[in-house]
Amino acid sequence: MPLADAALDAIVLELATRPGHEKVRALLYRLMVEALDARSEQIAFERRIPEVNGRADALLGRTVIEIKTDLRRERPAAEAQLTRYLPEREAATGQRYVGLATDGATFAAYEIRDGVLVALTGHDVRVSEAGRLVAWLEGVIAVRDWLPADALGITGELGRGSAAFARTLGLLAAAWAALARHPEAVLKRQLWSRHLGIVYGRAIDDDTLWLQHTYLVILAKAIAAGTMGQARTTPADLLSGRHFHEAGVHGAVETDFFGWVLDAPGGPDIVAGLAAHAARFDLGSVDVDLLKVLYESLIDPEQRHDLGEYYTPDWLARKVVRRALDEPADQSCLDPACGSGSFLFHAVRLKREALIAAGVAPGAVAARCCATVTGFDVHPVAVIFARVTYLLALGDALPARAGDISLPVYLGDALQWNVTRDGLMRDLVVAVPRDPREGRKGAPLLRFPLDLCADPAAFDRVIAALHGASEDGWSPEAFALSLPGLGIPPEQVETLRATYATYDRLRRAGRDHVWGFVARNLSRPVALSDGARVDVVIGNPPWLSYRYMAAPMQRLFRDTARRLGLWVGPDEARLVTQTDLSGLFFARAAELYARAPRGRRPGGRVAMVLPLAALSRGQFRAFRTGAWTGLSVAFTEGWVLDNQAVAPVFRVPTCVLFAQVTHGPARATPDRVTAFAGRLPSKDAPEALADRHLTLRNAPAPAAVDFAAASPYRDRFRQGASLVPRVLCLVERVPVGRLGANPGAPLVRSLRSALEKMPWRDHPSQQGGIEARFLCPVHLGASIAPFRALESAEGLIPVAEDGVLLDARQAAGRGAPRLAAWLREAEAAWAQKSAGTMSLKAGWDYNRKLTVQFPLAPMRVVFAKAGTRPAACLLGGEGVIDHTLYWAPVESRAEGLYLVAILNSETVRARIVGLQARGEQGPRHFDKLMFTLPIPLFDARIPLHAILAEQAEEAAAVAAGVALAPGLPFRKARGLVRAALRADGIAQRIDVSVEALLGPHDAGGVEPAREAGVLEPAEP
Repeated sequence: MPLADAALDAIVLELATRPGHEKVRALLYRLMVEALDARSEQIAFERRIPEVNGRADALLGRTVIEIKTDLRRERPAAEAQLTRYLPEREAATGQRYVGLATDGATFAAYEIRDGVLVALTGHDVRVSEAGRLVAWLEGVIAVRDWLPADALGITGELGRGSAAFARTLGLLAAAWAALARHPEAVLKRQLWSRHLGIVYGRAIDDDTLWLQHTYLVILAKAIAAGTMGQARTTPADLLSGRHFHEAGVHGAVETDFFGWVLDAPGGPDIVAGLAAHAARFDLGSVDVDLLKVLYESLIDPEQRHDLGEYYTPDWLARKVVRRALDEPADQSCLDPACGSGSFLFHAVRLKREALIAAGVAPGAVAARCCATVTGFDVHPVAVIFARVTYLLALGDALPARAGDISLPVYLGDALQWNVTRDGLMRDLVVAVPRDPREGRKGAPLLRFPLDLCADPAAFDRVIAALHGASEDGWSPEAFALSLPGLGIPPEQVETLRATYATYDRLRRAGRDHVWGFVARNLSRPVALSDGARVDVVIGNPPWLSYRYMAAPMQRLFRDTARRLGLWVGPDEARLVTQTDLSGLFFARAAELYARAPRGRRPGGRVAMVLPLAALSRGQFRAFRTGAWTGLSVAFTEGWVLDNQAVAPVFRVPTCVLFAQVTHGPARATPDRVTAFAGRLPSKDAPEALADRHLTLRNAPAPAAVDFAAASPYRDRFRQGASLVPRVLCLVERVPVGRLGANPGAPLVRSLRSALEKMPWRDHPSQQGGIEARFLCPVHLGASIAPFRALESAEGLIPVAEDGVLLDARQAAGRGAPRLAAWLREAEAAWAQKSAGTMSLKAGWDYNRKLTVQFPLAPMRVVFAKAGTRPAACLLGGEGVIDHTLYWAPVESRAEGLYLVAILNSETVRARIVGLQARGEQGPRHFDKLMFTLPIPLFDARIPLHAILAEQAEEAAAVAAGVALAPGLPFRKARGLVRAALRADGIAQRIDVSVEALLGPHDAGGVEPAREAGVLEPAEP
């Protein structure tokens, strides 16, 4: 009998208390029998394992379970027992086993790998999420042969926290190690890295990510096969999509970068094992909502965190599509950044229904959809999911098709930054990565005339002919002579002859099998832009910030933006780092793909989801005009989804803009918008449910904000140094034994944090003695509270007495061998893992933000760059300041107190809230926004200035009197200090004084969040 929700909740509630060995065993028995459908006779308790003179607490299937009273103390003992039991079980049965250790509240899974116990995954019990424990256990124990295809089950069994993911990643690592020098595999890895460079904005060549994507693509293809009801197939057929091709459905699954795994020892078994895992689910019941959840949960969320990629809720995608396609039976459309395919799904569904209503024969519907609804994306995993989404959108039209169809979802760069259209060179250029065996020899190029790319059928014929001629040993001249027979005009022959010569050389070097896939996919954006184009361009472009792009991509971005007239002016250089790709992507998509107007016929439409900043911030000023160089659009409509008024939707405020390409005058973004408000049950609520919770109203568009400085203090404050990655420069003292520490060169190791990101999170800690003169306090954002300094960190700061920042070589030359050794190791790690745009030393002193702090000023005002509430205090003359703080030296304590009073005041926060960026926690980031207010220079002769200094002195005394426990999180410490300041009344008195200092305030349009009736932000 299935376990009722109430009973499951009761079991998990009791497990969370760590109720002891026997009680945990009894509760686990109930979970295994009643929640996982294990039969009682399958479970063996206290199973004796005589070969190792031990007794396993429980054995179920291929899982050995060790139960402890408290893993916080007994984890080493549990791991020691599993290290003995697992090899014995595997030797006795010839099968792989998983070890599971638990005390009820914590679960940890392990396997034996190369004779060593390796942690796979873990789960901490949460009473509010009882179902997640069952899903996690299912992934570890794998009792049932059939599982319902729901998001919780699939992500628990196969997601990033699953045992299957961890185990398969280990197998893939071994497979890649055996194949890492194979020329074809190396080429695929290089091409993957190039595509990811477009996704991430910087070079990506990370082993872990390469293997993760291989896992995800295998899984995605298995889901694609299962979704379409295909029987189990061979690993090679699964990865190539042979059954799809035989069924006349082309472009759904194809050989790509990740086929390398089939050439590795044990590779086919890895594919078959993962496919068997996926086959346990009822994949025939997968729907588009589940695919979206899978895509968002499986695709590398942490690595893409900084990209500003925000997935569109299904209800919003449907509304945008219906608004943009008002004649769906006749209109063509493109999503140039399709992700998992939300917009494609609704465009295909809308078109399918319109075609059926128009009387189109059922057998022609699928082909008509595939001819007119297209998607591009540069992420290889996203494209696989989008293709499955497309198949689901076709629905009944798929089996009713009259002939072959080809899914128009391509792994291509919609921005076409690899295409030359200048002068006589009008080619698609595919740069071939260097062959490591050829040293630094120049990388060859494959060129395809754009006129050929614009004819997909002819292009595919040429690709097939390239490979066939090379296999048959033809010379370049013989191949050129065959081209007229393929319908190739004379002006294209010489380019294709040279391309064939390069291709033939690649094939002979074993580096050819992926070129058909690469060239065909890269050519499709060109085919669309140089062909008929489309009536409607829709989607949610990447919001990749300029500051996260590598230098080559920044150059491409800058050049394209300047050509279109979208680049910020020379007097607005401060806006450069706030610029992102979304506005340029909107304009470039309109330029390349939207149908041009003809006569009285209007041009193509563009409808895209953008950050709300597009309607108000300075970096989008030129974009908002619609009058771009060589291209004009008329903005017709805007929707606003401020995440302080409608939630949950996106992590930052959002808008949707609609525009039409025009030959007439441009029209700027509208003055009035449709504002959405309401709280949804979930982000992906069905549209009908969303409509019941949302209200829409006509409202003024957000006013353009002006960041002009009104205070002379603005230029006095500087941002602290970029001491990142922190694992290389922040340290903690290593406990020493009875010999004691060396005061001249203390032993330190890297200070670790749960907030570290890849690739540094997995980077091993450094340890060593460091000359004491190079160790000093580092003040972080977490080091300050209002009117009070908190505990600082300790850092390795390689600045010599004369203010020179040292690298490893210079440290050795200046008699600091221990510092030199640390820096050599750190610089080597940086060279391997960074984007390569600057040295580690240059990064730490970017814009002289570190060396300008020396010699250290005796008194400094600092304030936190980020947060929802201000925090500022006075610091003495010790310690360097991190980039999470802004700082300025002051001439007197009175001036410092005057500034700290102003910077901590609620009055200032309320006046600048409309200028702040807004995220999930509301308005955030202060930067130098407070200096847009008329804060005058301190003058002790002015009574109000003196009063503010006195009030700050009083506030500092109150803050200092707040008892803060050691190790208290800084947000809680700040909250306690603020509460004490309010309880004392000094916070309110300072606000009154600051109000008098700044004068009358017209709040019109400054606080859009308040207009929507939201609460004041709380300290997170």
